[in-house]
Amino acid sequence: MVEQLHRLIDAGAGQPIINERMAAILETTRRELDRIGTDHEKRLRFLERTISYALGAVGMVSAILYLINVIKK
Repeated sequence: MVEQLHRLIDAGAGQPIINERMAAILETTRRELDRIGTDHEKRLRFLERTISYALGAVGMVSAILYLINVIKK
């Protein structure tokens, strides 16, 4: 971003052009950061969901084994 700003200044661009370009660069950077955050959140939700299902499955298996053990007595 700094490099682009220096190129604009060296090319003699006016202040409105520099402002417009910098706003576009900042907007693009913000969108990229939002996308990265969203991808990260999706991965975390997937892990949470997977762990939740695994713990639920372990709980169901242990409950069934406990019931079988109680019935056998």
